[in-house]
Amino acid sequence: MIDLFDKWFDLTTTHEVFEVIGEDRERFLQGQLTNNVNELDVGDFQLQARLDRAGRLKSYFYLLKEVERLLIVIDKDLSEGFYEDLNKFIIMDDVEIKTVSESIKISWPQEESQNSFRGILANFPGMIHLGETSFGSKNQLSKIEKEQAFLLGAEPVLGQTAKIDTLVTDSILNLSAVSLSKGCFLGQETVAKIETRRGGAFFPVLLKAQEGVPELKRDDQISFDGKVIGKVLNSLTDHRLIVASLIRNHRVIGKKMNITLGDQSLGVEVDYLPFNGEFDKRKFVQSVYERAVNLFQQDKDEDAIELFKKVVLLDPAHEDSYEAIGVILGRLERFEEGITFMDKVLEANPDSVMAHTNKSLFYMRLGKIEEAEEEKAQATVKSFSSFGKEAEQKKALEEKKKQEEAEIARRMEMFQQVLEIDPDDNLANYGMADIYFHKKEFQKAEPLLKKVIETNNKYSVAYLLLGKTYLAMNEIENAKEVLIRGIEKASTQGDLMPANEMQAKLNELS
Repeated sequence: MIDLFDKWFDLTTTHEVFEVIGEDRERFLQGQLTNNVNELDVGDFQLQARLDRAGRLKSYFYLLKEVERLLIVIDKDLSEGFYEDLNKFIIMDDVEIKTVSESIKISWPQEESQNSFRGILANFPGMIHLGETSFGSKNQLSKIEKEQAFLLGAEPVLGQTAKIDTLVTDSILNLSAVSLSKGCFLGQETVAKIETRRGGAFFPVLLKAQEGVPELKRDDQISFDGKVIGKVLNSLTDHRLIVASLIRNHRVIGKKMNITLGDQSLGVEVDYLPFNGEFDKRKFVQSVYERAVNLFQQDKDEDAIELFKKVVLLDPAHEDSYEAIGVILGRLERFEEGITFMDKVLEANPDSVMAHTNKSLFYMRLGKIEEAEEEKAQATVKSFSSFGKEAEQKKALEEKKKQEEAEIARRMEMFQQVLEIDPDDNLANYGMADIYFHKKEFQKAEPLLKKVIETNNKYSVAYLLLGKTYLAMNEIENAKEVLIRGIEKASTQGDLMPANEMQAKLNELS
């Protein structure tokens, strides 16, 4: 797939910028847009959408925050309609919206400048830059690469994963541009009703083909068992991937099926967007750190330093990167600089023994014997201190275990009291079964879960736990039968989390 790290793309010809000024700008936009404007910090950006009263998508864009104004970066195909639509609602508010002439670039990530804004772009930490920037041409994405990165990274692509005049709940924007907890906005009532029921009827997903993907046209119908279940939004034939709008009960991650496209049959597996899973900053930072370590091991010291600096740009408290930079600088005999970075280690972790040890070595090489001895003493003191902290941690873990055991006993007593009154209470039976499962008393969990399903055959998580119980008892055929029934019930109801977990379990048994 496309590696976005250190890449950039120019949006100047396809997008334009509006500024929103006036004392009421944030309060006004908070009531008009789908995402939470109040959560936006100065220097950051967020994805926003504008709906009609029926919850249909009218426009979408990036909202950027400065101290004295808000900025909107929007596709030129949407800008005129957006401007006219929003201006109709400015009546008694101190708000003015006007165009601004700026060049626009996006990147993953680059060094910040005065006109750079941080956020998530295509499921990676990205930046939007306004005004002049100087990026290396060799790192510029092509138009096709940028579109593919947006599709796979769950960033909206106009006319594909984000279609104007369709319900926003059927759009990829529903993942990252809609906040139902922020309060009212135009179309919010419709969106909330759909979400609290079963979610959007159709939604963009990824279909991973088992063999080559044929040439497809946008909006080609996708059929399964003689019924239309969705349509093609785009296809990445080189990667054997299809981005498709799929009906609810087939949107189960890991589900395998033979679909029909025109007169061709194709085996596919369902996956969610973004392709690499929801962005995990910790994992991403670790991956960049590992790249830097590889450069260090190849003796590419300057390149490694630059990449370690990218890590601390993403995570200013990343102790290991500061230490690695300091060690490399020491290896290059740049001891004063190395000491500066060891001080940054101590800012991130005041208990670091190695930071004092390295400082001691660097001072020794500089001929500063007194300072070297002081750092060596600090390292000794902190190494003894760490033993005491380990003992405290062990005691805390033992106390936590006792608290968990007491909580389990309390829950069991509560559920037993409920079952004495009503032996068919679903919540109590499931709760007791869950406790028995975690205590590895599987034979006691099984009849309780079967009772829950007999009483309420739509209780999705009961199918999941019963399937896991049968697997723990090595009753494989019973597990398969329960999981298949559970997936059908859960996916039809829109309970996609238990459906996905059951499908994953079923795939492991295939």
